[in-house]
Amino acid sequence: MSMTTFTGLKSSIANWLNRTDLSAEILDFIKLAENRISHEVRLPTIERTAVVAVDSAGSTSIPVDFLEAKYAFFNGSPLERISTTMLYSQPAKSGIPSAFARVGSKIQFYPTPTITASDVLTLTYYYQVDQLSDEQPINPLLSTAPELYLYAALVEAANFLNSDGARWENGYQTAFSRAMSHARYAEFSGATPMISTGY
Repeated sequence: MSMTTFTGLKSSIANWLNRTDLSAEILDFIKLAENRISHEVRLPTIERTAVVAVDSAGSTSIPVDFLEAKYAFFNGSPLERISTTMLYSQPAKSGIPSAFARVGSKIQFYPTPTITASDVLTLTYYYQVDQLSDEQPINPLLSTAPELYLYAALVEAANFLNSDGARWENGYQTAFSRAMSHARYAEFSGATPMISTGY
């Protein structure tokens, strides 16, 4: 059975464990796997771009499904992502924004944007996919990399069963590295590499 559906994933986990008595526990394994994946995995399939409006302080609330900011653009020009410390070290200033930082539940732009009707400020971010269930049998991450869900769930199963989960963890790390390497290659293929500031 295909692992790209919730039902298929549950069946695959049971088959790989060679167990038929863990139906309820497998639901927990999948939930724990989803939590891990949402913290670690950043792929193009979970990116969204939204046009944002800013308040008088030059900030906008993060979307409800927000995981992590990736890019921001003002009228098509990219803004630099900086740390909160760097943001707060800048003098108060209004004008065309050149940078942004996350401050709590807000994205703060600097300088404080002076927006006209024709200006467009966009934010590209990684979003939290819907958790799997009978009512939500698929999501973009499961469709893209079902092996991440399988191995992450098997790691949790090993913890529950008090068994050695090293081979499952190794499988997860291999799948994770492959997926992230593919994402990086797709992102920069044909472009000149640049070193990020890390902020």
